[in-house]
Amino acid sequence: MTDARPGADGAAQTAAHPAIRFQNIGLVYGRGTANEVEALKDVSFDVRPQEFVSILGPSGCGKSTLLRLVAGFLNPTSGSVSVGGVDPENARTNGLLGVVFQSPVLLQWRNVIENVGFLLELQGVPRRKRQETARHYIDLVGLGGFERHMPHQLSGGMQQRVSIARALAFGPSVLLMDEPFGALDALTRDRMAFDLLDIWKRDKKTVLFVTHSVQEAVFLSDVVIVMTARPGKVGLIRPIDLGRPRTKDHRLQMEFVEHCRVLLDELEADVGYH
Repeated sequence: MTDARPGADGAAQTAAHPAIRFQNIGLVYGRGTANEVEALKDVSFDVRPQEFVSILGPSGCGKSTLLRLVAGFLNPTSGSVSVGGVDPENARTNGLLGVVFQSPVLLQWRNVIENVGFLLELQGVPRRKRQETARHYIDLVGLGGFERHMPHQLSGGMQQRVSIARALAFGPSVLLMDEPFGALDALTRDRMAFDLLDIWKRDKKTVLFVTHSVQEAVFLSDVVIVMTARPGKVGLIRPIDLGRPRTKDHRLQMEFVEHCRVLLDELEADVGYH
């Protein structure tokens, strides 16, 4: 496997560190036990600053595991992960990382503005400042006017917007998104994709995005990484050269269809993709 992106040989990389670097990552669960499972094997790729990169692959290939490694929730068995040139624990401690899960994971006893400002509260940010910041990101995700609503008063898509606003509010440079639209209906999911691109354009972040949807990955991304079946390895790195901003018309272009075809062919080469 080679990285087909321009300048991906390292010599043409800028002097700055990659936003995320996976270097020869291996991960074995239950090592040395009867239940030992090799989840990842020799995974290496970079994510550049302000790039939107999606990860595709069959169930159990280690897509979400890669995000957990970046977040510092797991440690690799071999190899290394870095975020902006530092280890994940330091990146998390220094507020470089924001995480959005498939489920919004909101505090049910707190309203929208309190949920969005929660991480700022943990950091000791004064109440007035964190409310100003929370309101900014509430407006950014299109929830202005819902500041005092409780989570149970919001739709699933609105709850996920709160989750995204919370992740953005404390100013991370890297946003990790683990199938954030997976539980939404098709119409809401489509609308959220456009909203996410608007947010990404206005509040530029590096995004590492896990999805099972080939079309979603192509529509959102600068680069799509295809993982093989377990043990997960990088099977393909596909640059998505569709230009920006993305519109609905992009989905009708032959280039869009060709990207989807190539990615599907790669996925279907692995028996059991679903």
